[in-house]
Order: sequence, then structure tokens, then C-alpha cells
Amino acid sequence: MKIGINALFLKTPASGTGQYLLHLLRALAEVDTTNEYVLLGPPLQGSTYGDPARFDGLPFPYIAHTTPSMIERRENTEKLVWEQWTGPAAARAANVDLYHVPHFAPPYLPRTPTVVTIHDVIPLLLPAYRAGASVGAYMRLVTRAAHKATLIITVSQHAKQDIVDVLHIRPDRIRVIYEAAGDEFVPVRDPVALADARARYGVGDDYIFYIGGLDQRKNVPQLVRAFAHLYHQLKDERPGLQLFISGDPERQRGPLFPDPRPIAAELDVSDRVVFGFVEDADKAAILSAAQCFVFPATYEGFGLPPLEAMACGAPVVCSNRTSLPEVVGDAALSVDPDDTGALANALRDVLTNDALREDLRARSLRRAAWFSWRKTARETVAAYEEALARSKSQGQRQRQGQEQ
Repeated sequence: MKIGINALFLKTPASGTGQYLLHLLRALAEVDTTNEYVLLGPPLQGSTYGDPARFDGLPFPYIAHTTPSMIERRENTEKLVWEQWTGPAAARAANVDLYHVPHFAPPYLPRTPTVVTIHDVIPLLLPAYRAGASVGAYMRLVTRAAHKATLIITVSQHAKQDIVDVLHIRPDRIRVIYEAAGDEFVPVRDPVALADARARYGVGDDYIFYIGGLDQRKNVPQLVRAFAHLYHQLKDERPGLQLFISGDPERQRGPLFPDPRPIAAELDVSDRVVFGFVEDADKAAILSAAQCFVFPATYEGFGLPPLEAMACGAPVVCSNRTSLPEVVGDAALSVDPDDTGALANALRDVLTNDALREDLRARSLRRAAWFSWRKTARETVAAYEEALARSKSQGQRQRQGQEQ
């Protein structure tokens, strides 16, 4: 089988979809020696990857197809044209047996059997994420197009149920395939490496860590409230306690990004809350050194940050909403993210109970080991095979109907 993969998000490899695509491609190269793969995308010059001919990190051939010159540099229009016309045409030109779109943008008029990965349906569920008429029109298009996909992959049972409820797609057309933490997320125990990482971000050795975005559903202002409640309880015995939030409120502004700094000031913890983007190379060390990792999100399609924290052996306090209980299982303290007292109490339990903290560290490592990108890749190959078989069966039924 020859499989074409829409590689549009290689232009933004740091995004969630870009990370999913990269990890999946590398794992497919490890586990599948039978099928042939080709990556289909626009020219990568000017992106993080530059010219794919000079980039040795892509495990499969990359075929670049230009979009019409009249829409170049109009990012949203160029993306739409690629998804709906240029990409499917590239798949036909490459003579692939199957076309995989790894984000919620299947072609409305597919000419090739198509698998689409729908990570979540956030713009259809959360009004704040609809961002105007153009997003609404786009979501109507891809919602209708999803019904024409041969098979849908999603990343959690909760996301599957949302797809059934919101998109009205039959459950038998959806396969749940979990994501995983990357191989780079492992416990870092070298004290020099840990101290160097902490120093780069201005944090001491007694901090709670959060990473995962500052947008509304991440619930960061609530985290600051809970931390303030906790700090004022513990400041006499732990005066150096900090909350380290990966992100920069100065760079993410607007209604979708509530600024947590006024809350920190109001609750008198501004000097205890540290902001700063953590570079990829430092994430494992910062996670490993944290006294606790906290993730109070109100909605996730999967929830990769707590799993990455677990892979580094961090004790985790996590929201009990949406897909997150599937990810963390019994390896985290799960709480109602809207309950400030419950969140603060869970954090206090981890910080003040050495036995609990060490138990959670051990549980984290065991839980994270259950997920792997190689497992994800094997299950994705099975989905490809099923989709091709479905397409052939459907074609046979259509031919038989025409003959009758």
C-alpha cells in the first residue's frame, strides 16, 4: 500500500499538530517496513525546516506542491486551498492508495480513500474558540467533509464521544488511538543539569510547574488563585515556594488569553509566580526537578503535558475533566479544576507528604510507560489497512448496485 500523508504542519513543527505529525512519522518509519509512504505538502522554504532536500529528519520522501501564486502569503486562504484542492490533487498525482490528513481538515470532495485525525472539536463546543464568521464557515465545511472520510482517528474515548455527539458520525467509523510522550521525556537526575536548567529560568529548587498554554480552557487564572491560597498557608515553612508557568502573557493577549498577572497581584503572590517559555531542550529537566506538575485544564482532546510530566517521573495534580482521567488513570491526584480549595489542597498534599509524592512519582513512570509512539504507529497502520479494505468493499457494493 502506498500512503500519502498531508504534511502541511511541518511548516509549524512546534504546534500540537506538528508534534503529532513528526512523532507519528518517525514511529511509522520504525514499525512499518511493508508499506510505502510519501509526504505531501507546500514548499517548506522559510519554515523551521527550510528545504526538505537538505533536512535529514524526515523519514520519508517529501513532494512539494505549490499553491496558486495569487493566494501566496495569505496564510488562511493558502491553508484552505491546500487542504481542499492542492493536497488532494497531490495525492492523486502521487498515485497513493490512501491519503491521511493528520488534522481536522478532510477534503470535501475526496478522490482517494481518506483517513483524517480529529484531535478535538473545540471550536464547535466552546464559543470563545469560534473567533468569528470565517471560522464558523470553515468549521461547517470540514464538519461536512468529515462525513466523507473513509475512517476517522481520534485520540481519546472522550474525543470520540464528542465527535459522535457533535459531528453525528457513527461510532463504527471512528478509531481511538492514543498519543504518547516523546522519547526525550525521561527523568533527569544529574544535579548539575537540573541546577543549570533552573537557573536559566530563574526558579529555585522548590517550585510547582505548569506548561500547556495560556488560553481560556487552560484555566491558568484559577491555578494562580489556588497557588496563592496554598502559598499563604505554607509561606512560613516554605518561603521559597514558586509557581513556574511556561508562557508569556505579554505575547498572548486578547479575550481568548485571560491575563493571570492581575490575580497574582491582587492575591499578593506576584513575586512568587514566574513566567517564561521553556525551550524543548530544557523541558525534561524542568519537569524532573519540579516538586509537582499541575494541569487544571477544563477541556482537552487528549492532554499531552501531564503525560510528558509523568514520563519524567513528576508527581501530577490534574483536572478530572474530559479526556484527562483517561490519560492519567490512577497515577495523579485528580480534582475539580473549578474548585480552588480542592486544587490548593491537592497541591499541599503533594508538597507536604513525602510518601505520597514518591508514590506518585513511581505511579507516573508506570503510567507513562503504557503509552508509546510505536504503539500509536502500529495502530495507525491497522487503521490504514481497515480504511483501504472499507473503501474497496464500498466500491464493490457500488459496482454491484450499478449492475443490477
